[in-house]
Amino acid sequence: MSLPTRGTGLLTGSARTERGLGTSLTETERLERHYATGAYPAYRPLWVAGLALASGLLILLVFKKT
Repeated sequence: MSLPTRGTGLLTGSARTERGLGTSLTETERLERHYATGAYPAYRPLWVAGLALASGLLILLVFKKT
């Protein structure tokens, strides 16, 4: 498990709103926040399965025409 570099949330818009109070998050807190905020989408396996299904249907359509 690797985290993005510190400060990436400023670019992506996912930075904490209570920034600048002088206390940085620990690595454990960063891991919890990173995976709890949806930075790693839980629907990714479904998305990959959908792409595989669409690819299979496309292949079937191509071979059906020949």
